[in-house]
Amino acid sequence: MLATRTILIAALLWPAAAWAGLRAERAPDQVRMNDGTELRGLILQNTSEMVVLETENGEARIPKDYIRRIDDAPNDEAIFADLVGKNELPSWRSIVHDLRVHDSIRVFEQIPPTAIDSGLLRNIPYLSFRANEKWEMNVYGNPDKPVAIEFGLYGAAGPDKETRRTFHEFIAGHLHSREQIAALYSLGPKKRDARAGKLAFRLILPADPDGYGGTWFVVYRPDTLASARLTDKAYAAITRPFEQVNNRDGSLRADKKDENINWLERMVEMMTGKDPEMRGFYRDKNGMFRVLTGDS
Repeated sequence: MLATRTILIAALLWPAAAWAGLRAERAPDQVRMNDGTELRGLILQNTSEMVVLETENGEARIPKDYIRRIDDAPNDEAIFADLVGKNELPSWRSIVHDLRVHDSIRVFEQIPPTAIDSGLLRNIPYLSFRANEKWEMNVYGNPDKPVAIEFGLYGAAGPDKETRRTFHEFIAGHLHSREQIAALYSLGPKKRDARAGKLAFRLILPADPDGYGGTWFVVYRPDTLASARLTDKAYAAITRPFEQVNNRDGSLRADKKDENINWLERMVEMMTGKDPEMRGFYRDKNGMFRVLTGDS
């Protein structure tokens, strides 16, 4: 989904020491040239004449005559399988890859994380993404080895049947046993918590103190939450107030768009010394990937 440069953003919410491992992570697509050269990045367009590949050094337009082979998400399982144990949660890249190839996702962008000051996930740093302008996906703790992952939707009515099915599908796709999947699907208004092995599952509703007007499906490791929490001061430095990012109904504030993009960029530059050029992607009317930049 995201080219290598976007991985810069992951450094926002995790100590600088973890950054080196994130930079080295392989991009999702690979183009093998006739001379043996391999280019990695995100394939934005693949026509009969040319491949357009977004790489860490910029956009590469490669004539097909120069290409020996194209791998869409090469060695996909090898990349992600070694990151996820039976009782662990998938890395943020693994989930983003699933979102990238899912037909229901039209727009996917990173947004500033808003402060969670109560409840299960209080003071735990996280990466926050908005999909199709309505859904939110958050990855808590170390993005490579999360302590919690959640999918949610703002609004008192909660997700409809189709959206609920999509959330379950994304989460269940990264679980390892029937017991874990059964625990996820058992959540409802009358059963808000479930457990399977070392993983726990929770349904947070809009009226809950930590619901912030949204419905959230959370899968987490109870034994790791405490160690991931930051002090109030450290947490405040890497989150934004809810009202600075969202309207009361949870939609993103259009009048704060530039301010929030600038906030993300400043945080990335502060942590990495580099200026990010990507925030996510969208599909055009032909279904092709286009990159969201600081100007879009």
